[in-house]
Amino acid sequence: MDSLSVARSMRGSMGMIAMEWLMAPSTAEKAAAAGMPEAVMDSYAVGRLGVLGDCPVDNVVAAAFFWEPDFMRGMVERGRAVTSPAEGAAIWAKICQEWGERVLDGFDGTIRLGEIAEKVVEAASPLGAPTFVGWRDQALPAPGPGRTFQLCQCMRELRFGRHASAVIAAGMGPVEAILSGPTGEWNAEMFGWSKPYPDVSGLDEARQAIENTTNDLHAADFDVLTDDERAELRNLAKAARAYAAERTGGERTPQG
Repeated sequence: MDSLSVARSMRGSMGMIAMEWLMAPSTAEKAAAAGMPEAVMDSYAVGRLGVLGDCPVDNVVAAAFFWEPDFMRGMVERGRAVTSPAEGAAIWAKICQEWGERVLDGFDGTIRLGEIAEKVVEAASPLGAPTFVGWRDQALPAPGPGRTFQLCQCMRELRFGRHASAVIAAGMGPVEAILSGPTGEWNAEMFGWSKPYPDVSGLDEARQAIENTTNDLHAADFDVLTDDERAELRNLAKAARAYAAERTGGERTPQG
């Protein structure tokens, strides 16, 4: 399998398996129990995005990309008033591992999926992917479901960086990209964008071009693998996604 083919498959497999935990009720509950903000958005801002470190708030706004800037600034400021980015990142990494231990427990391909994903994570270029770099540098547990799932989270952040770069290259704004995507206004509202929304009825072709560019950029991340490893990664990621979905009920969560 070539690199572009496996890149095309990642959104629906690796991207989905590592999405639901981010705003799942159990994640917010565990974070609050560990001393983080009770508001899920504020916890998210110093959890998922805490891996960026104690940087200027606008660095977080830039890296988060799809969120309405003032909305994200408020999340970060409120979150940091309770928990430091380093503390938040460590707590969320642990919650990520625990989610993996639950949803991938018993999955036959867990170890192998982690091994191949780790090869990609270790070799991938950091350019344009700050949240990926932050997650890549979080400590990993021993081989098992928790480690594999954290590596899946790293892979999701890697594609996220490639996608944000593709949106920028296309000259499309974040809210237009959200509205012309699969979840539309639901995601726009979640990301803090207020109505009235711009008309995106004529952006179908541009939006598809962005997906194509995302895949082109992401394809280079898989050049470190052999053809057989790329096919194995695609198949294992799809199988893991299906396996995990049975255990989570397919909770609907944001795409960013």
